[in-house]
Formats: sequence, structure tokens, C-alpha cells
Amino acid sequence: MLNFRASILIASFLGLGAISFFVITSCQKEKASIFAGQESSETPALTPSCEDFCSECGDDPCSPRTVLEAVTTPDDAANSQVNMILYHYAQAVREAAKNATYLQYMMGAMTVSNEGVSVSLLTLAQNNSSFASFINGKLRQSMSDNYIYPRGVETGVDALIATTSWEANAYLKPHLQYAGTYFDPVIYYKTKPVSGAESYPVTVLISQEVNDCDDAAGWKGDTPALVGETEGRSGNRVVLIVGVGADGNVNNPGAATLAGTAQDRTTTVRMKSIKIKGLDFRYENSGKSEIKGVYIRYSSNPIESNEQVYYHKICKNDIKNQNVVTNSNLMVIDGSWDLNSHYFGFYEYDWSAQFWTVPHPCTNESLKGQRKYPWEWYNVDFCGAANTYFPSLSGGDATRDNTRCTFVISGE
Repeated sequence: MLNFRASILIASFLGLGAISFFVITSCQKEKASIFAGQESSETPALTPSCEDFCSECGDDPCSPRTVLEAVTTPDDAANSQVNMILYHYAQAVREAAKNATYLQYMMGAMTVSNEGVSVSLLTLAQNNSSFASFINGKLRQSMSDNYIYPRGVETGVDALIATTSWEANAYLKPHLQYAGTYFDPVIYYKTKPVSGAESYPVTVLISQEVNDCDDAAGWKGDTPALVGETEGRSGNRVVLIVGVGADGNVNNPGAATLAGTAQDRTTTVRMKSIKIKGLDFRYENSGKSEIKGVYIRYSSNPIESNEQVYYHKICKNDIKNQNVVTNSNLMVIDGSWDLNSHYFGFYEYDWSAQFWTVPHPCTNESLKGQRKYPWEWYNVDFCGAANTYFPSLSGGDATRDNTRCTFVISGE
């Protein structure tokens, strides 16, 4: 018979074991068990594309074991609903991509003047009855196989799935909305595939960055995978991304409406610091945010433009604690401020998202920026006369403050 101390030790051990088991299994968000037909809890975690996927921002996110787990966003139920709909569409696109005729049909629609554009799956279905029937059937199959939105949320869905004449494509469209804005399910690629890329299994990704590597989750053929930006932008295989958007991503440039009026002042401008005002303006589900800047220098017309990532990692704790995050990235060198005007803009950057156009307030130009939802910008200002911002020959700091953030750029 065990003595009292031994009984206590065994009970403590079992208790700690139960706690450890709870922590480990809760890391999986208890999702795998409710997704019919998905991998079991013993399935190995998906492999991230980089080594620091959960380190630099003090987070320790659990490595997802399934694509569904990866694209579920517990802190944002509305976005999670969007991703569940995109998951259904990704299943349909994956199956369509295995058919050479359907793959050619999708790729042709996504390529305009040798450039990639997004195309609505609704539009593709409207223009090809065979494709429409195929996509509709695969959407119904996905909704039957996976107990995720709209099942368990919208009434009568199970009965609809069982109805052979039910148009799942038409049903999902009005449910694909976020913050009162309705979107189309779209597909697009980042780099035009090279000749021979179609000989590999097609990669299909869902537009949702899922970790600090900025990986998107999806499938290489039938194999679940996490794919980073380098691989996602490679043209060595066909990489299709399913996201929210609209047809075309059309950019309509026009003549500038303002000419430069400043005298020669500073010649070099650097990004200096940013403070994002609260978690409402943190547009990432991973531990960090990533901000890209766009720049146009123009006289009567744009004569130079570029964009680059200015901040790779702004940790959510920096935003929560209202910390100022510093940097010193070169933005532009211009020795003729008296002849040129300038525009700077900053937005949340998501490599796997489609392009949204942003009209800027100084000219009739429209800029393209990649972000999941069109309103995920921080600042579209800093345009006009340079001496408004840099009133001395030595340059100095220029601060722009709005409801979302405080940016500081520095002239030298």
C-alpha cells in the first residue's frame, strides 16, 4: 500500500502531467478534432520557411498542423469567417488546377499584357458553364467534408448541401464580407510561371500570413505546406493565391496636378520612426506588423517612384505599449527640390495579398499596394512643397501625425 507522501507525489505528478497535456493540446486550439476529414492531432506540424517564425516579438505561437488551423484567427472572428470561405474556394481551385483545360482557362484570365492580375472566380464561372459546374460541385464537396463556416453558423446549410441543384458559389458570395465591405473570391499569381512550371503540382495558397515568416498556408499539389515570399514569388512552379478582392487591379495613372514650389533644401530623406496608435491599427495576425512605403517624385508628371519595406517587425507589444520604433532607411535622394514635388505613403504589407489601388492626394496618380483589405494603410500624405517639411538647408525632422500613427522622416 502506498504511503501518504507517495500518494501525494503521484497525485502531483499526474496533475502536472495533466497540465502539460492541456497546454500542449490547447496550443492546437482544439480545432483538428472538429474538422472532418482533416489530419489527426498526431500529424507533424507544418514547416515554416524561416527559423525566427516566433522568436523576435516575444510570441510563442503554436506551429499549425493543418491548413485550417493555420488560417483560423481566434482573435478576429470576422476574418476567420472570411478565411473559411476562402478555404472552400481553395479546395475547388486545387481540384480545377489538376485539369489542364481548367488550369489554362484560369491562367489565361489572370494574365493581361504579360502581367498578373486578380480575377474573380464568380466571373470565371459566369463565362464558362463547364468551369462553373465543376467549381460549384467542389465547393459543395468541401462544405460537406469540413464542419466549418457556413456549417454550424448559417441555418439550413446542411439541407442545402444535400440539394443537388444548390448553387454554392452564388450562396457564398454575399457572405464574403468584412467590416461591412463585400468582396469577390479572387485568384492571382505573384510571378508569371516560366515555361515548364506547369509540369510540377500546382501550389494553391490562401491569402493569410500565418506566422512571423510571413508564410501563407496552402498545398503543393495535395501536400499541406507553409510557403514564404521567396518561394511564393518564384515562377519555377505555378503558385495560385486565393484571396478577397475584385477583378483586374487596374491602375489608372494621370497627370500630376501640383508642381514643386520649394527651394533647394535637404537632399536626402530617411525614414526615422513610427508609433502606431493602438491595436485597432495593427493589421497582422502574427506577432509583428510589416510596413511598406511608397514614394513618388514628380514635376509635372511622375519621374521616379519606388517602394520598399521600411519596418519588417513591429511587435504587437510595441503597439500595445505605444513605443516609438526607430529606423534609418534611406527613402530618397533629390538635389532639385525646387523643381520637384514628393509623395510618401505607408501601408501594412502582405506579400500574398492582391493589389489595391490607392489614389494619392497630390496628383491623379493611383498607387498599387499589397494588403489583404483595402483600408490597411497608415499614412497617405507628405506631399506638396518640400519647404513645408524641411524649412532649413540642414534639413531636420518632419513629423506627420494622424489618427492611426505618428511618422517621422528626417532630411539631411
